[in-house]
Amino acid sequence: MDEKADKKPEICYVINHIDWFWSHRLPLARGAQEDGWDVSVAVPGANADENLADEGFKGIDLPAPDQGFGPLGVIKTICALRRIIRRDSPDLIHAITLKYAFITGLATLGLANVKLVHTIAGLGYLFSGEGVKPKVLRTLIGPFLRLALRRANIHLIFQNPDDMHIMISRGFADPDRAHLIRGSGVDTAEFMPREAPSETNDQGDNPIVVMPTRLVHDKGVAIFVEAARLLKEDGVNVSCQIAGGVTQNNPLAISQEDMENMVKDGAAEWLGKVSDMPALLAKAALVAYPSYYREGIPKVLLEAASMAKAIVTTDHPGCKEAVKDGYNGLLVPVKDACALATAIKTLLDDPKLCAEMGAHSRQRAVDEFDVKIIVKQTLETYNL
Repeated sequence: MDEKADKKPEICYVINHIDWFWSHRLPLARGAQEDGWDVSVAVPGANADENLADEGFKGIDLPAPDQGFGPLGVIKTICALRRIIRRDSPDLIHAITLKYAFITGLATLGLANVKLVHTIAGLGYLFSGEGVKPKVLRTLIGPFLRLALRRANIHLIFQNPDDMHIMISRGFADPDRAHLIRGSGVDTAEFMPREAPSETNDQGDNPIVVMPTRLVHDKGVAIFVEAARLLKEDGVNVSCQIAGGVTQNNPLAISQEDMENMVKDGAAEWLGKVSDMPALLAKAALVAYPSYYREGIPKVLLEAASMAKAIVTTDHPGCKEAVKDGYNGLLVPVKDACALATAIKTLLDDPKLCAEMGAHSRQRAVDEFDVKIIVKQTLETYNL
């Protein structure tokens, strides 16, 4: 019997954080497994996570990440990944995030037999950061980014059309091998609409506005807090809550001390990391997310939509993919706390409109963003 003929094809997912794999990419890895692939996951911390083996996945440990595009950390990971690829010879590598697409692209230079799919899940700090450092990084990295991303054996998945246009127009992506798959999807069965619990929150029976987020400055956390202050000054009865734990290895991260100082006046409440997001969202009258980060499509917005919530977010790449202005929420300019506060008040003052927008959110989640749709579209790129 030919053992090679009986061997399943192997796919290796390369991802930045083990928690991110479980929260965003587990359905895709399971889908690949069901589609006949042997699945390995190359990620920092893989050796310490026994759940990978329980799922039938092979865990491959990568070096711990550094902040941004630090050259030593990037080179270290490139070398480690190249050794792994030469040892295991996967048939397909799917790298997720711009940073790991960049690293994987360079690690596979000269390895013509390896097929690559990269998901560019937002352009992040490299393209959204302001000031001298990100501009210098873009100049220095540009030629290497083209080398890493624009090759005949690479297909690129973008989560919103703005990112795809930028990368094609600047020569980082080949339009014939660029694909639009909007977001990582949402489990519409888990994030089902439900009645808000009957008990009141800590601040009485005021409606709750939730901002679920990683604690990164460009997510607009300070804008949300300032909008909460404006609503309070305007006499609006509302409880504004921020749900998110302190993040690591991001140059834009908000420290615990900074976060505590930001909310010490009581205008907004910081809940910390919340493990049961459906329960939290069930309590919310609406969701606000004033991000100006270069995201793909924020998963928190898809989760909010799936739970039939009206959403206030920014007219910004990624965010505006999840919300059609006036249909399932309201779009506001970036970095505009006054506009955010006004939009929140508009929806709180009109419960009927808020409910109608919530129903539209749920329909969009089911029709456009269900994780089964996203997994199917992604698996199709593996056969191109």
